[in-house]
Amino acid sequence: MLLGIAGMVGSGKTTLARALASRFGLQLALESVDQENPWLEPFYSSAESMRTYALHLQLHFLATRFASMRRMRGLGGSWVLDRTWYEDAEVFAAGMHEQGLLSDEEWQLYRRLYAELLFAPAARPPRLLIYLGAPVETILARIAERGRPKERDTDRAYWEQLHARYAQWIAAFRHCSVLRIDVREYDLYVDPSGAAEGIAARVRQRLEKELPQTELWPPAAQTPGVAAPM
Repeated sequence: MLLGIAGMVGSGKTTLARALASRFGLQLALESVDQENPWLEPFYSSAESMRTYALHLQLHFLATRFASMRRMRGLGGSWVLDRTWYEDAEVFAAGMHEQGLLSDEEWQLYRRLYAELLFAPAARPPRLLIYLGAPVETILARIAERGRPKERDTDRAYWEQLHARYAQWIAAFRHCSVLRIDVREYDLYVDPSGAAEGIAARVRQRLEKELPQTELWPPAAQTPGVAAPM
């Protein structure tokens, strides 16, 4: 079984993923910064380079994501996943096309490849997608207070556009069942234990018969499961 967690930067995905892995005895797959991506530096070197290398960058992300999913599926067992492969393509790559960084022809090629990859065994949909949402002002406030320096320095317009794309994406999402969480009701930063307990109860209601019977409650101190590079 796979639980997916989706949402913008600042919504608390990683905190929730760790908490649910601990409470339900799931293996944990955290998203990690790709240190071996050869396209990041060329992409960000200039505005013209962004258009030149956008397809290279997105194809690298896509290939890396599906390779990680294949390794994770091969290990077997039940997992909780911090960010999904759907967001890579349907939010971020789509956004690059909307911004003109991917041409129509490049976007069509990317979409063809992505559509084929969705038929791969590694891309079986999660049993449940937990979507962490909030108004854009809430997200911006959390980024300003708790975000990384690069995130805090990012222009507000970028976050507003990304927030709009996420809202459009989740409204049309049909790959699997979705549990929507308003992060204003569960503050995963101020009260991570209490917030995670409330969200875990809602997950338990949806998946009572499918969760591992070795649920850890209260949360265990040891590192949960096996972390896969994402």
